[in-house]
Amino acid sequence: MNADKKPSLRDTEGDVNMDDRSPGKTSHYLCDLCALCGNSKAFTMVEVLVAILITSIVAGVIYGSYMGALKIIYASQKDMERTTMARLMLDRVTGDLACAFLRAGKEYLVFVGADGGEEGRGSDTVTFITTAHERRSRDVAESELSEVTYSLDASDGMGYLMRREDPTLDEDAFSGGETRAIGEGLAGLDFEYLGDGGWVPSWDSREDDSLPRAARVTLTMATEEEGGGKEGGEAVRYTAFRTEVAMPLGGSWEEKEEPTPTPLAGGRALPTPRPQ
Repeated sequence: MNADKKPSLRDTEGDVNMDDRSPGKTSHYLCDLCALCGNSKAFTMVEVLVAILITSIVAGVIYGSYMGALKIIYASQKDMERTTMARLMLDRVTGDLACAFLRAGKEYLVFVGADGGEEGRGSDTVTFITTAHERRSRDVAESELSEVTYSLDASDGMGYLMRREDPTLDEDAFSGGETRAIGEGLAGLDFEYLGDGGWVPSWDSREDDSLPRAARVTLTMATEEEGGGKEGGEAVRYTAFRTEVAMPLGGSWEEKEEPTPTPLAGGRALPTPRPQ
């Protein structure tokens, strides 16, 4: 009536002493224990090593994809920051250039653009008088005209666009005022000027009392990229941003061409027209 009863260790081996560590009895006991539990097969060392290898390969693929995505996101953020910085600097420079002012016979009113460095990665400077100055208050003793100078400062390797402004006009238009950085990451600063003969790399109003008809501004921005340099170091990528701005007051100021203002009724004079 007990035909279906599984044999126990005590039935097969008699009294088993668990403290007996002899090889024969211990191995026989383990085999009987596996039979009782229904485990007739276990993982071999080769199967375990294969499983570890497959897991390592999958983890490496996932990690590589994750790091690649992070690098793309990081590069996109740096590109966006560089583009935004270049746009802000160009807006400031072109805003001042569009309001450039010159009057014949006034030695302190100048427009001087000096060419420096090689084309595309130059270090040009330009000094001129602009009407874009905003007075901080109505009562401040400042003119609506101001001396402005733009230059590149690459002394510490970063590259800054420097802007000097002096709202107190004097005989020396190339010094004085306050100089501050309005942008960073600049590797090159180039100005070109449109005259009667086309684009030229420099301009000096002290020679013919004239403003250029337009100006072309090129900013070369530098961005560091990981892994692109020697021995896996950082590489520098250069990107140029260029724009052109028209100067409404551009052209020659000659005393013989300057007409006399015509008074209107009420004593107010008409503005002096510009020569075409």
